[in-house]
Amino acid sequence: MNIDNINLGYFEADHSSTCSYCQKAKSYSLGFSTKKLYPSTYHSMMDRGWRRCGTYYYKYNFTMNCCLSYTIRANALLSQQKKGQRKIAKTFLKLLESDLLSKQVADLKSTLNIINNNIKQDHLSKQSNIKNPNPQQQSLQQQQSLQQKNIKPQQQQNSLHKQKPQQISEDIINSLKVHFQQYLQIIVSNIQEFILLFKEYFDSKGFLIEEVQTIFQYNLNINTIKIFPSQVANKGDYYCNFIMLIYGLNKKLLFSDFPVDKFASKIIPFVQKNFISDQFLFVQELTGFLSIFTKENVKKANEHLIQIEKQIVEQKQKIIIEQNIQKPLKQNIKLIDDQTFKSNLFQIGNMKVLLKPAECTEENFQLYQRYCQEIHGKQKENKSGYQSFLCEQGLDQKKFIQSKIDGSKILFMGCFHMRYYIGDTLVAVGVVDITETALSSVYYFYDPIFEEFNFGTFGALVEIEYIQLMNQYFPDFKYYYLGFYLQNTNKMSYKGDFEPCELLCPETYTWVALTKELRSEIDKRQAQATNQRKLRISNQNVGIIDDMDMNDKSFYGQIQISLRGKVMKLSELNFDQKQLKKYLDNAYCRFGKQLMQKLIFEL
Repeated sequence: MNIDNINLGYFEADHSSTCSYCQKAKSYSLGFSTKKLYPSTYHSMMDRGWRRCGTYYYKYNFTMNCCLSYTIRANALLSQQKKGQRKIAKTFLKLLESDLLSKQVADLKSTLNIINNNIKQDHLSKQSNIKNPNPQQQSLQQQQSLQQKNIKPQQQQNSLHKQKPQQISEDIINSLKVHFQQYLQIIVSNIQEFILLFKEYFDSKGFLIEEVQTIFQYNLNINTIKIFPSQVANKGDYYCNFIMLIYGLNKKLLFSDFPVDKFASKIIPFVQKNFISDQFLFVQELTGFLSIFTKENVKKANEHLIQIEKQIVEQKQKIIIEQNIQKPLKQNIKLIDDQTFKSNLFQIGNMKVLLKPAECTEENFQLYQRYCQEIHGKQKENKSGYQSFLCEQGLDQKKFIQSKIDGSKILFMGCFHMRYYIGDTLVAVGVVDITETALSSVYYFYDPIFEEFNFGTFGALVEIEYIQLMNQYFPDFKYYYLGFYLQNTNKMSYKGDFEPCELLCPETYTWVALTKELRSEIDKRQAQATNQRKLRISNQNVGIIDDMDMNDKSFYGQIQISLRGKVMKLSELNFDQKQLKKYLDNAYCRFGKQLMQKLIFEL
């Protein structure tokens, strides 16, 4: 079987089983087995909600499952350790840097107990002797704060304003003004939804939403709207100040210290959801202006919207970085010795970590057995089951990239074990999949004597830092995939603690920030019956997804089919495509157009 070959017969229908999370209702999924996939193919599949278990690949049916399971990832470059995570990291580093540990590896359990007692006594001693901050350090922090307050943002000039406007036909201007009159009514009829976009800001100001509704102004004179021809190729055919006028009416009343770019970024989902026309496409700019595209420029409008959303992400990244600068005492705890760091070998105190291709050895199987028995209460673990679960090479292991920045650094791709050693003793294994842009955490097991030290959380922090260090040599390598996030399941909800993180929308396949508001919304949906749940968590237009149109089946004939080892297009076979419709449609729902065209399906 070639790589990326999938038997089309797997896509007959979903199969059901008792939910492994709640152990009550049914779980529905569709899956297939294949010998190997390219890492890049598997990454594309993860971005559509797929996961791997050995050589079996599966995807839950979100519309039918009892427990809401969202694919979750974090941008490791932005990862901020929480207070509890920093405490775990500090405790573990003290443990690893202890001279006692390096001298008495032979009896790990008794050595760990002694070191742990010393750490606890040291912590109690510090708590009873709390001192005021160092005066010099306090003075330095005050100076930094004053300097930051005096920094003035560089003002950017928009070339659109300097160029002489061309003429726009009266028909287009009149047509657009009719649209804007209608959009004013849409804002009025959806005023609560519109105002709730700024709830966090209004809460900080002490405004009640009911008060804001009575204060908010929308009595805009349509004739004051200015419509200009665009002078920039990728920013629409026209642009106008419609949203800026709405903002201006309410600036003194409600948004006194809320800049127009923040106002514009907040209303983008509302605009893309409600400003719909048969003649035009509207895209909200961060400058406050509204870009207007003709229907002939759908692709350009979608590309521009994606660019704007990237700008919003970059703005959030900037804010996080600035917050880190302002709060130096809450910087992430560094775990890996970056001076001796190698792609497949690094040190954490007295602990050595090796990155090795996943394989079943007696050493790691015995560790897995002890972990399952003492942590999860499982009496017996079968070696063949362990091998198929955590040691199968489900991805092509021959793939690697050499860094263009430092040729000594290699990004190995495929299925790996991160093996943690103290001396010659294996104490933990992190099972990971690595692609060109991400590390996906599959499983983590460790010696039960480390249970009270939260080795699992520590391992996740190590994997995040590994991505950060590798990113210096491979700039596209930055994401940390944590599998499925289930908010109502303690064993799976902890994944949301690795902030900032994103959930995959099961309808648009776009990434959505996991915020307090989204957590609250998920709780509400979980309490609803499956047939009453709203699926989408993204406000993005489905129109930007280029492979979501289930009515477009014209590409089916171009799908690659393998028949008796020979690969050809489906249209080249003397075969009735109608007989395959159910299988093709099921595969299309799970993969989408781009992946369908990339894969090879066996008959």
